[in-house]
Amino acid sequence: MKRLSLAVLPILAVLAIVAGGALWRLGDLRSQSANVAPAATPGEEFGGPFSLIDQNGVRRTNMDFRGKYMLIFFGYTYCPDVCPTTLAVETEALDKIGARAKRIVPIFISVDPQRDTPDKLKSYLSSFDAKPPSVRANFVGLTGSDEEIAKAADAYGVYYLPHLDARAENADYSVDHSGNVYLMSPEGKFVAYYSQGILPDELAADLMLKTPAS
Repeated sequence: MKRLSLAVLPILAVLAIVAGGALWRLGDLRSQSANVAPAATPGEEFGGPFSLIDQNGVRRTNMDFRGKYMLIFFGYTYCPDVCPTTLAVETEALDKIGARAKRIVPIFISVDPQRDTPDKLKSYLSSFDAKPPSVRANFVGLTGSDEEIAKAADAYGVYYLPHLDARAENADYSVDHSGNVYLMSPEGKFVAYYSQGILPDELAADLMLKTPAS
């Protein structure tokens, strides 16, 4: 019986390693699930109507941006890394494409409406605005009620989840959220998406390709 047990041990060890690897891979896939590609191709129905409040306290809808390309990113001002990095990439890319950038409106939709008031958005986004503003369109920051944000996020297939336990204890809670940026046409149709980690030169090159001069 002891010999049999000893012989089985290596097999059990291999099975444990395989099982552990499978669990690790599952966890890895789950961690990436917040940044999956949208199930859409250029021209297809994707996105949808929204009605939110901008950084100046004015209610804005998707129809306000007809005739312009929308470069939409969902995030929040207290985000420690992904959001400021993504907005900086957008800023640099738009600065690289010259006059073409005037046809593109970068839109930042908050997934943390509890803290992201219009004033907070205005202060935060001022760091990414064009100087002078005539060079390109400045960022439009949008916030609203929980229900309004949820509706907009659902239209774009955006995942977000506040860490509610921390939120109940202090104001430093974080929010997990998707990291994709979406390019929508002047007619409100899906054109392209850009994954987290894209470089400014890559984004600029693709924006030049997908937003032909009028």
